[in-house]
Amino acid sequence: MNSNHSAKRGKGELVLHPSVYEGIRALHGAEIGVYEQEVCTNLPVKDGIILSPYYIIRIGGEELPVYASRSANGIHSFAYVDVEGEEDGSLHLSVEITATENSTALRQENAFAVVLPLSSGVKAETACGKASAEINSFGSYSFAFNGEHIEPLTLVVKRYEPFSAPAGYEIKNVEPGVLALADTDFRQQNTVYYFGKGNYETDVIRLPANSVLYLERGAYIAVRPSPDEKPENALYACGENIRIEGRGIIDFSACCGGETVPEHANNKFGVAFSGVKGASVRGLSVINAQSWSVCFYDCENVYVSDVFIMGYRVFSDGVMLSDCRNGLVENCFVRTGDDAFETKSTTRSGYTDNILFRNNAAWTDKAVAYGCIFESNQDTKNVRFENNSVGFALGTWSKHLGCNVIQMGDNPAATMHDIVFEGTEIYTSRNQAICNIYIGGSGGRGEGWGNVRNILFRNITAENNRGLVFYVQTYENERSTVRDIRFENVVSNGEVFTKKSLQDGALYALSTQVFDADKELHINEG
Repeated sequence: MNSNHSAKRGKGELVLHPSVYEGIRALHGAEIGVYEQEVCTNLPVKDGIILSPYYIIRIGGEELPVYASRSANGIHSFAYVDVEGEEDGSLHLSVEITATENSTALRQENAFAVVLPLSSGVKAETACGKASAEINSFGSYSFAFNGEHIEPLTLVVKRYEPFSAPAGYEIKNVEPGVLALADTDFRQQNTVYYFGKGNYETDVIRLPANSVLYLERGAYIAVRPSPDEKPENALYACGENIRIEGRGIIDFSACCGGETVPEHANNKFGVAFSGVKGASVRGLSVINAQSWSVCFYDCENVYVSDVFIMGYRVFSDGVMLSDCRNGLVENCFVRTGDDAFETKSTTRSGYTDNILFRNNAAWTDKAVAYGCIFESNQDTKNVRFENNSVGFALGTWSKHLGCNVIQMGDNPAATMHDIVFEGTEIYTSRNQAICNIYIGGSGGRGEGWGNVRNILFRNITAENNRGLVFYVQTYENERSTVRDIRFENVVSNGEVFTKKSLQDGALYALSTQVFDADKELHINEG
């Protein structure tokens, strides 16, 4: 098995740099089922990740470590590898996945594998408990066996980038171990805080302006609950020019999450940037967040890429930008028990403008894949979702759920406008609708108000859609408006959504008196 620092073996050969973590357990027999069922509460759990009980993976004949974590609908296996290749950036990987004796999906008779997103063009062949595929570009590739979400495996393939400190920055090495708050309350600017490979336990990590937190491949940070009930962010950044980079994991499993019980407190929020000009997160993995995983409040010039998130808890939203300006989120994979990729408005005086989400992959077990979602204190405008994908959108508990969503309800004076969903590829959705506009209370319940206008849904495809194409719902008529909604080439189950589709209750429905479809809904008008 490769180490974290593979040496190049010869001209023209690719070198694999897999993420390898120390002390990760293998589970056997009944332990696997117990681990899988621990998602029934939001209470603290052990073993944020385990060795995959289902798969062995080889690339070019070399075995890579395969890990697994809990989702709300079973165990999800994954492997993360950086590839050092040719100078021209070319890539060719021969991937072989072998099922273990615990696998039920790949070992079943006539098993087949679908590689998501479908637009990757990667085809898998299966035979005798094995799946093989050829991968020729960087990205995330999720193997869904037999067209279902049971026992999936996601292979993340990224370009190898050696560590390089910014010019003039000092490097401070942080050694593995149990760290006190004073050990991670970083104050010195123009500094790289370097966490080498190994296991860490932390309380709160605070980053100053002009700093970099670098998590070396193999660094594993287990966040512990705070000693009191005061809520704090596990990682907090405030200032300017702050970056998180590397290939490490932050694991919140030991913390209580979501809707807690009296003897536990949800006192650890996720990774948070507040008021930062020049905020960047690249290559981070987050496991079992008990609150919003990676979030930005009132920030400017935000960049997020190559982030990998696995979560099942209530409030374990993936990547969230609240009242941010000029942001780009790309090439990330999120499977979550809440919303995956979103903007919000939670501040008193900020606003959202010029945000782009592109080339991301979402699997949602309970909530929304992509959208401008609910908290809407201030205006939101110029948000684009481009060429993203949805593996499985499995939530069915509320009519406000969807894959491309506008939700609001906090402020009757707020407006969400000039928002584009383009090129979303959906493999399977069980949500109420693949495109959904909702004005009302949080979680699809209660009163709410606001204004929605100039929303475009274009070139969206749903391979297996068990819900509507479009749904509109508002709570009241006096303080809500929905205007100028456009559909262009939206395809569900092989059929293009047209004006004629509005007569089909299996494709379109509304629960509102403020939306005049004849006047405000424009379908395939060029």
